[in-house]
Amino acid sequence: MDNENDILRKFQKDEPIGENVLTSDNKVFRLKKISCPSCGGAVEVNKGEESATCPFCHNQFSIAKESPDFTIDREILVKYNGNKSEVQVPFGVRAIGTAAFQNQSTLRKIVLPEGVTELQGNNFHGCSNLETVILPNSLENIPQMTFAGCASLKSIDLPKNLKTIGAGAFGDCKNLTSIEIPPMVESVDINGVFFGCESLETISSYENTRFKRGYIQGCDSLSSINVLDSKTGKVISKKRVLLEEFTSYKTIEDV
Repeated sequence: MDNENDILRKFQKDEPIGENVLTSDNKVFRLKKISCPSCGGAVEVNKGEESATCPFCHNQFSIAKESPDFTIDREILVKYNGNKSEVQVPFGVRAIGTAAFQNQSTLRKIVLPEGVTELQGNNFHGCSNLETVILPNSLENIPQMTFAGCASLKSIDLPKNLKTIGAGAFGDCKNLTSIEIPPMVESVDINGVFFGCESLETISSYENTRFKRGYIQGCDSLSSINVLDSKTGKVISKKRVLLEEFTSYKTIEDV
């Protein structure tokens, strides 16, 4: 118990724990903490270990380890260096660095583990063959341009705890056909977030989500927005998306 309390004390004070570790670009650093993806507790990690067991909830999980495919520095995946079509980001990573996967044309599927809390922008920008994305519920924000230019992406399940979606996050996702906005997202700028999503047919959102007024351009297939009941998840009403007369723009109208 004393050892567990000592680990927790270091975690709370952000003090280093564990051994010196090498990143894939041979930088040496001391791990400050590995957060358990189940309970968030601090888990001490020894050099070379591929898995760890949380001393608090006893959950066993894989951890980020030295790999030529990943440049990981202080729990941030700085850069993906591989060329695999399917990539599982290892547990222990808490953030995906800016443009970490940008323009990876071989990437078709990406899985981010629970414990990832931050995307730093442009992460998958230009991954033209990316079809499947698995996001963790620990993620609360999708910043601007995150999936812009992912032309092969047809659908995506957004995390239930998501709060914000940045400008251009799904811009020019030309094959995206449907998306559901989680209930904690309070406002959406369709033109900013989904600009150029020409195949987008269905947007579903909850009662509390507000859509910014203004013109919509590039969402040629969008005709309505489903409004969902926060308790049952069933459609309770729709917002019409109308083409403005004499222009190529659309607007949202309550019904």
